[in-house]
Amino acid sequence: MILHFPGTKGEIEESSPHHQYHSSLVIEEGSTRVLIDYGQKHNPSLDLQWPNLDAMLITHAHPDHYLWTLQENNAVEIPVYVTRETLDYAPYRPLDYRIIEPGRKFFIKDLELTAYRVIHSLRCPAVCYKAKGKETILYAPDIVDTEIDKSMVFAFLNVLIADGSSLNINMVRRKDEKIYGHAMVKTIINWCKKYGLAHLIVTHCGKQILKMGGEKLKEILTRYGEGKVEVEVAFDGWVKNVQDYK
Repeated sequence: MILHFPGTKGEIEESSPHHQYHSSLVIEEGSTRVLIDYGQKHNPSLDLQWPNLDAMLITHAHPDHYLWTLQENNAVEIPVYVTRETLDYAPYRPLDYRIIEPGRKFFIKDLELTAYRVIHSLRCPAVCYKAKGKETILYAPDIVDTEIDKSMVFAFLNVLIADGSSLNINMVRRKDEKIYGHAMVKTIINWCKKYGLAHLIVTHCGKQILKMGGEKLKEILTRYGEGKVEVEVAFDGWVKNVQDYK
């Protein structure tokens, strides 16, 4: 399984040479190529790839993940897989949308896929995606927690790809006894330790990561990993072979 990262930036105004475009992921498994998320500031290279893509998956309807929240788009002709909540939240709809049910497996050629509900937004429900081919990954670019037990969601993963909105500053908020926002990278690394995940890729990067970068960031992530979790920060255009994590 090959992972392509066209964009790796969260919904922030700031950008850097390595993080200019909203986060998205192309999963390549055999002859199958699936894109996850297509936001307002997507990498322009994506608009040239439609003939090579089999489908698009959407995590939620915030505009940095789902262009149709802000504008109509009739250029995307491939199937777009969304939850009913995402479809109903946005004012516009893809030409060919397919409704998915969280927790139920579905298949796109060589990939077995499952969406799981995550805690992130009070008004805009989100999911993460588990993709299984020869290897298995989980993509959770916006997350405070999973709605069901993480031991089920994280089972049999080769790598977790998750939220980099905050390195170590609390971005979890509470309203009417409900939480929302973003888990810290430090927290996500602790999840990896608890559930035996040795590899974490950070994407959807926020201000802290963009401003820090370099050796200081690497030193902090290595310290948090404590030799148990290898943490890498994705950047726009990065390509990774999941087989390298075996």
